[in-house]
Amino acid sequence: MTDPIILPVGISIGIVAFLLSLLPAGFFLWIWYLRNKDRSLPSGTIARGFCLGMALVWPAFLLEQKAHEIWKIISPATERYYGGNVLPIIHIQDLLLPALATFFIVALIEEGLRYAAMRYWIRRSKKIDQVFDGLLIGVAVGLGFATLENTLYFNSLLGNQQFDTLVFVFFLRFIISTLAHISFAGIMGTLIARGLFHMFQPKAYLIPAFAIPWFLHGLFDLLLGTGYGVYAVIILFPALFTLILWTTNREFYIIHRNDGKFLATSHMPEDSSMRVLETVVQTENSPWNKHAPWLNTNKSYRTIINAMKLK
Repeated sequence: MTDPIILPVGISIGIVAFLLSLLPAGFFLWIWYLRNKDRSLPSGTIARGFCLGMALVWPAFLLEQKAHEIWKIISPATERYYGGNVLPIIHIQDLLLPALATFFIVALIEEGLRYAAMRYWIRRSKKIDQVFDGLLIGVAVGLGFATLENTLYFNSLLGNQQFDTLVFVFFLRFIISTLAHISFAGIMGTLIARGLFHMFQPKAYLIPAFAIPWFLHGLFDLLLGTGYGVYAVIILFPALFTLILWTTNREFYIIHRNDGKFLATSHMPEDSSMRVLETVVQTENSPWNKHAPWLNTNKSYRTIINAMKLK
């Protein structure tokens, strides 16, 4: 018998932390993509979006660490406020430093990297041809980012054997953090796609595509860091509700590109029920129905029946 493979403790802990992080990612991926039979994007594209989100964690982490080092040099006395974690808020001025850290360092770096990567990808992609695809890409990128970020948290807690804290942090990040990244990235991807497909006023969507997630992210982190976690969760509801409404918006399913090239006239995806309706409307507006109204009822009835048979 061969000896069993024994991994170093650090690698084993990392694997367990990653598997724990995949649980919320798999759950939300199933809700937004896998359970749908009609998928506008291939699974490979969603997988690449997930990997892109994971890849963005490292530059975000490095930039935030560099910002932290600069913060310590500029104002070592206030370094403890950098993450917005330690706050007794006595005066309104006590919010200034955490707000600067969350809005202009953490949120700016993370949402800025996401915005640059998704805008470049959606603009050049041959697979993304409708606004709803941008929503799916955003959700996939957000899930990838949340997965690796959660892995780093879980790995630290497992390495320090803080198992009681791990249970609390797991459910906290399973629900709150993952939903936050889905909301911010999903809104961003949708608005980027809508702006890039809009011929006349793309900036009307491309500027909010960064500004809205950036503001929500900064406010979310600030509320968490100041001990108002309940309000941080509350601000996620409008964002999630908006994403859910967008999944039913028929305009977001208009096909704008074919093999990466913009169509001269954008059109809706084929829908058998719409074809039936168009046939009935044409029949109602035909000269026979206008000039021989006694034929209207029977002919309309036969047209509907025949159209439904061909559906």
